[in-house]
Amino acid sequence: MFSRSSSQAITWPARWLAVSCLIVAWCGLWRGVSSRPAAPRSIRGQVVSKSQPIASARVRLQGQPDFVLSDRRGRFRLTELPPAERKLAAWKDGYFIGGASVDSRPRVIELTALPEQDFADYAWVDPQPDAQSPGNCGNCHRAIYEEWRGSGHGRASDNRRFQNLLDGSDWHGRPGQGWSLLDEYPAGAGVCAACHAPTADFGDLPATDGQGVHCDFCHKIAATRVEQVGLTHGRYAYDLLRPSEGQIFFGPLDDVDRGEDVYSPLQSESRYCAGCHEGVVFGVHVYSTWSEWLASPARRQGRQCQSCHMRPGGDMTNIAPGHGGIERDPATLASHTMLPGGRAAMLQSALRVKVRIDQAERRRAAVVRVTAENVGHRLPTGFIDRHLVLSVEPRSAEGAAVDVIGGPVLPPAAGAAWAGRPGRLFAKLLTDEDNRPAPFWRSGLRLEDTRLAPDSPQVIRFELPDDAASVRVRLLYRRFWPETTQSKSWPSDEIVVFDENFDGGPR
Repeated sequence: MFSRSSSQAITWPARWLAVSCLIVAWCGLWRGVSSRPAAPRSIRGQVVSKSQPIASARVRLQGQPDFVLSDRRGRFRLTELPPAERKLAAWKDGYFIGGASVDSRPRVIELTALPEQDFADYAWVDPQPDAQSPGNCGNCHRAIYEEWRGSGHGRASDNRRFQNLLDGSDWHGRPGQGWSLLDEYPAGAGVCAACHAPTADFGDLPATDGQGVHCDFCHKIAATRVEQVGLTHGRYAYDLLRPSEGQIFFGPLDDVDRGEDVYSPLQSESRYCAGCHEGVVFGVHVYSTWSEWLASPARRQGRQCQSCHMRPGGDMTNIAPGHGGIERDPATLASHTMLPGGRAAMLQSALRVKVRIDQAERRRAAVVRVTAENVGHRLPTGFIDRHLVLSVEPRSAEGAAVDVIGGPVLPPAAGAAWAGRPGRLFAKLLTDEDNRPAPFWRSGLRLEDTRLAPDSPQVIRFELPDDAASVRVRLLYRRFWPETTQSKSWPSDEIVVFDENFDGGPR
């Protein structure tokens, strides 16, 4: 009895243990199967237009990086990882972007051809947010609108300094103060308006259109007349495509399928900017940023204007939140500030100043090396009056200013407080017969270009006197000549790019 009972007591727990192990193993196996990633499924379909197959159309899932091209029969095949949360989108040159649901049957994406002619009587869309005007750009794209409104594009026509140069007024609205384009060259207003207010009627002053270079204008550009760049300006350098009905928006995304959007590779290329950033005006090469880029290392490296000036900020993930926009990789959404981080930050990131105190043959010198790095144009660029002032200021042990023995000095254009002092002017300087800075619309001017070329350092040597105990080196940026700023009563626009003191070295 004892042996039998003992045997049964051992056998049943063992059986239960075995069963329990099987259950645990089965559960673990089930969990392993259920947590294994589902196999991707293949998405097949066709791109057509008016029942005809469209070959070489770009097809992708909205917001996803990979795309395929449709074959000669318009057929495509994508590999999608479930769950299917995005629509299909397709585009080809000459068509609006089309879209279709992943679950549609048959899975066909219909493309609609663009109109062939530009409709000149088109009414421009106002960029400002307005609940009473649902089509306004800022209603859906509020974050982009705010970036644009604070940019040079958003202020292109109502910028007070621009208006003062145009009509001869000053900061306080007083007439007859300093330079005036309209007084000296009334016919020039249309040239200015072509870039500063490209949607104003021909001959209107830029003041009649306070929207500047606004959203709807930029997103109506179909092509740039590159062969005429520099001679034809602003709106006249672009081929626009405006609809007689409905809407057309050219943009940098190829998967926005609202039925009114067109993918434009041009919007990510430097030549898109060339119409307004290259110009021979009144016989003077006033704007040369495009031609500077053409000759720059940046172009050879494949970097475009947009690479720096529309660099994604990294915090925007949806261009139209709550209005049909989808979540995207922030690295794919361009900034519209044009100067990411601000003008001062961009200048400081692009300019390098190195100073050494050199002792040779008992003569000391401050050797200053200034370089424009990682830029696609000369510095400064843009409006012709922008300039950099390098100042070198030796001081005695008591802090008194002392003169250098040798080295360049600043010209009168640098301003009365700076002229004749040790330094170098980096500028595209137009001067009249009195050797004073002059506006580009006057004739018979002399032009001297001493600006910094990309990745080409300028090295300047200043010989120091024996009593120079320290040297202060400064690099200043200005948008306008001091004489102009004073005559217009403008607030100072000076930006300190570099300012450091250096020991004068052994004496």
